[in-house]
Amino acid sequence: MAILLLTALASCGGDPAPSPPPAAERPGEASGEGRPAGSAAGPRIETLATGLEVPWEMAVLPDGRALVTERPGRVRLLSREGRLGPEPVAEVEVSAVGEGGLLGVAVDPDFERNRFVYLYRTVEDGNVVSRRRLVGDRLVEERVIVSGIESAMFHNGGRLRFGPDERLYLATGDALSPDLAQDRSSLNGKFLRLERAQYRGSGGRPEVVSIGHRNPQGFDWRPGDDALVATEHGPDGDDEINVIRPGANYGWPEAQGSEHPAPFTAPVAVYPESVAPAGATFVSRRGSEWSGDLLFGTLVGERIRRLRLDGDRVTVNEALFEAELGRVRTVVEGPEGTLYALTNNRDGRGTPRGSDDRIVRITPPGG
Repeated sequence: MAILLLTALASCGGDPAPSPPPAAERPGEASGEGRPAGSAAGPRIETLATGLEVPWEMAVLPDGRALVTERPGRVRLLSREGRLGPEPVAEVEVSAVGEGGLLGVAVDPDFERNRFVYLYRTVEDGNVVSRRRLVGDRLVEERVIVSGIESAMFHNGGRLRFGPDERLYLATGDALSPDLAQDRSSLNGKFLRLERAQYRGSGGRPEVVSIGHRNPQGFDWRPGDDALVATEHGPDGDDEINVIRPGANYGWPEAQGSEHPAPFTAPVAVYPESVAPAGATFVSRRGSEWSGDLLFGTLVGERIRRLRLDGDRVTVNEALFEAELGRVRTVVEGPEGTLYALTNNRDGRGTPRGSDDRIVRITPPGG
């Protein structure tokens, strides 16, 4: 497995440091900064909504509307035209301490029939996954379907998505207790999944897909072969991009970055100086110059980055464009191949402006 080492920006999770001058590119290493990618015209970026408070995740509904979570405990509704509803569709109880609060949201594959929506949130005694139903413009009828995930001020994981197999996947952090990532009896530091009967029923203990994770922040399935690819925060650097395989051990805390001796599974890309990779999406629209590429937000890196994989070999790893977005929490592919990004400059670590935090829409080059 080829590992691409990339020198990027400041330490993981801290305040952004001044950007260094772009490094000269060498084989197997790239600065990725200050180089626009795509067509000469580049991507088109427009701001849809401003004034949010730490928006964390977006899930697109079948009719083109989208649900957006805010970490203090609100779910907002974005119209097909890109207008944010003035009132939340739900206000949920959370423990919004540090990186905890209302995090992931996912829409049931059979939403048009059952109206089910799933939320990952931090409460006083841990992290839980709950199911609600969207009735009109309100999320109602909560049922907790997963509990027992430990929480902490940091490293809660929190991403929640449905796979091509219609199972519900969730990524959990080590909750500041690294040994939990190697503890097979713990739900922390893992990729987990629920069967259909569990997430649509009364819930239950999820199946463990992989272990040895510190704080995975984003994942999606690659078009074509449905490989699950994930981003993960390292300890003050050594951020990782991993291809997640059932039963694999990704090493934390015994292994990190480029040092992954057997039996641990090595990442396909490593960022020695942290960019803090966050939410991610594969571009599935044909005709786009980014088709088949993984796009992911970065918090410390304050960019959207593009990664192209040929199997497990990285062939492109770069910043897509210069844009004053600040800390990018996630990137989501929406209807007709447009992309959405959420900024987190009001999370206590960024440098907010009056319009932050924002939802932006991106039209890819060739899209």
